[in-house]
Amino acid sequence: MLARERQCRILQQFNTDAAAVLPICADHTLLTILIRNLPDNAILYSPEYSIINLTLDTNSISITNPCNDIASENLNV
Repeated sequence: MLARERQCRILQQFNTDAAAVLPICADHTLLTILIRNLPDNAILYSPEYSIINLTLDTNSISITNPCNDIASENLNV
């Protein structure tokens, strides 16, 4: 709903077969919150009409917005 309000698009990319990513062994509630919170934040802190990339890989899930870089001093890596 937030994506529609801000007119953002979410592009999904699978770099592997979906069966290779799932199932993910983690706390169901916390994983659900994470998967909901990360795209919401990407949309909320991006300009309207942004494109959000959701990428599933064998060992990772990444959510990026190529139009909205974060200064390196603001990253906690």
